Amino acid sequence: MSETGGVGQAESLEIKNTSNIGSMLWIGFYTILLNLVTLTIFRFWGRTHFRRRLWSDTSVGGEPLHYTGRGLELFIGFFIAIFTLMLPFTSILIAVQFFLGPDTLFLAVVPLLLYLVLFILIGVAIFLARRYHLSRTRLRGIRFAQTGSAIGYGIAMFGYGILTGITLGWFGPEARIRLSRKMWRKAYFGSEPFHFEDTAEATAEPVYASFAVAWVGTLIAYIAWIGVVFAGLGVEGLPTGEEIDPATIGYIYGSLIPFVFLIAIFVSWHEAVMIRRIVKSLRVNGARLSSRISLWDILELSITNTLLIVFTLGFGFMAAQMRLWKRIANRMSVEGEIDFNAIKQSDVEAPSQGEGLADGLDLISNF
Repeated sequence: MSETGGVGQAESLEIKNTSNIGSMLWIGFYTILLNLVTLTIFRFWGRTHFRRRLWSDTSVGGEPLHYTGRGLELFIGFFIAIFTLMLPFTSILIAVQFFLGPDTLFLAVVPLLLYLVLFILIGVAIFLARRYHLSRTRLRGIRFAQTGSAIGYGIAMFGYGILTGITLGWFGPEARIRLSRKMWRKAYFGSEPFHFEDTAEATAEPVYASFAVAWVGTLIAYIAWIGVVFAGLGVEGLPTGEEIDPATIGYIYGSLIPFVFLIAIFVSWHEAVMIRRIVKSLRVNGARLSSRISLWDILELSITNTLLIVFTLGFGFMAAQMRLWKRIANRMSVEGEIDFNAIKQSDVEAPSQGEGLADGLDLISNF
């Protein structure tokens, strides 16, 4: 396999994933068992096994992706993050509470500053994890890469989070698009950069219409549920702290089910729109990506994956993640072609260890 991607001129591409649930259930099962024996240390190798299988089952233009990460890299990265960030953070919090009196201003100021730093580190961790994932992914021998500032991404994510809170969530869709643009415009396939463009197809997606339906619909559904509870029980029938009637509690939660399902429909529509908006904005070389994922894809996956995880007592989590990846991949399409001969190997330096900070902050997923 050559460094420039093989012979031939520009080629059309098809994205396809052929993973099966049985193999992923098996990986999840033995990973949980070995986690119990190794005090969760095996999770780094279990995650690596999962990614290698998922990547190799995913083909682009008939060529499979290759994941080159190692469990030892994840293990080392986790311990580096623990000793350089998490332990100092915890130690400072404990020291402030232990050595300073309860009336000291620093007792309130120092933890507040530390938590502000922690919120920024969440974005930093997500960026570094993404950089590691791309650096360990190859297609036709060509390595993907991520450049840019992790701290800059963390600050941007923190600032957008503040704006999202101030606007009661309404800045959220715009924040997600901006963060995706910030990430993808610094991503590479070999020497070829990705482009994140606000094309007519991308901007035609009803991002804020779907968000408005989800936001207003959730509010209306919640108010309607409160009305149903009061209509069915009355003020006198509501449970108090002194006595709890199981039948009353059952009625309250049972009446919530149809409203939760209704909210799930609204949210699933918005999520499908957001995925299509982001995917349709992406271009690399001569190829532009597109997505056909729908409301029903998201809703069905949310329900069936939840049941899968519950009824397998948790070891079906990897299989559930695979099903999400597979659906997204198989709903993607490519318009145009890529000239692999024109793409050289990436010269971006790859990180030497894995997504330790994200793992330490409990942000990591298996992909």
